[in-house]
Amino acid sequence: MAYDTEKKLEDLILRAIRQVLAEQLPAKRRLYVVFADAFDCRCVNFLRSLSPADDVTVLVDEIQAEQVRCDIEQACPFASVVLTSQARSLPLTDSLTVYPVASRDFVVKAALGLADTFAARWLARCFAVGSAVHLQLSGLARFTGREPAAYVQQILGYYRKLLEYGITIGHHLPQEKAGNPVPAAVTEKKAPPVVTCQDKVLTAADLYPYDKGTILLVGAHTVVTSFAREAALSRGIEIRRT
Repeated sequence: MAYDTEKKLEDLILRAIRQVLAEQLPAKRRLYVVFADAFDCRCVNFLRSLSPADDVTVLVDEIQAEQVRCDIEQACPFASVVLTSQARSLPLTDSLTVYPVASRDFVVKAALGLADTFAARWLARCFAVGSAVHLQLSGLARFTGREPAAYVQQILGYYRKLLEYGITIGHHLPQEKAGNPVPAAVTEKKAPPVVTCQDKVLTAADLYPYDKGTILLVGAHTVVTSFAREAALSRGIEIRRT
C-alpha cells in the first residue's frame, strides 16, 4: 500500500514537472504557405529552408495535391498539407502567411484588392484579421531592363502599395511576431538602416525589401540600372558606392 502511494505521488510530481516545462517552451509560430502560381523548384527550395521551430501548414488545391504532395513531404516532412477547400476553418490570428512564388498578375490583383482566386481570397482574410503576410523576393518576376519606363513605374507602384498594406518582401522571413505593424507615429525614431549589397548588377527588383530611408552601399564596380536609380529615388532609398 505504501509503495502504491509513493508511486502515485511520484507520477503526480513528474506530470507537474512536464506541464511546467511545456508551459515554459515558446509557442511555435503558425506559418501558412500558399502557392499563388504554379508549383516549381522555387517552392521546393523555400520549403527546404523552413524549420520545425514553426508550425508549418501548406495549402494546396485538389488538383495540385495529387501532383505535389510527395514533393512537399520530401522537402518539408514536418509540414501539414491542407486542401484549399478545407482552409476556411484554419485560424489566422497571430500567423504568418508566405507566398514563395507570386506572379506579376497576382501582385497586381493583390494591390487592387481583387479576390478572384484562392490565393487572393486568403490574402483578403489575412488583411481582415491583421495577420502578417510575406512575399519571397526570389519568387517575384524580375524586370528584363527592356520594359518601357512607364510600365516599370506602374508595376513598382503596385509593389509599393503592397508594402503600404504591411506586406513584407524579402529573401528572409520576418522575425517579428505576426500581426499588424506598429504605426510609425508610435515608434521611436531610429537611424536610417545601412545595407551592403554585393550584387554585380543592381536592378529595381532588388530594392523591393528595403524601406524608405535605407542607405544601400554598393561596390565600386556594381552596375546600377537606370530603373534602379529611378525606383530608389521614388522610394527614398539612397544608393552609395563604397
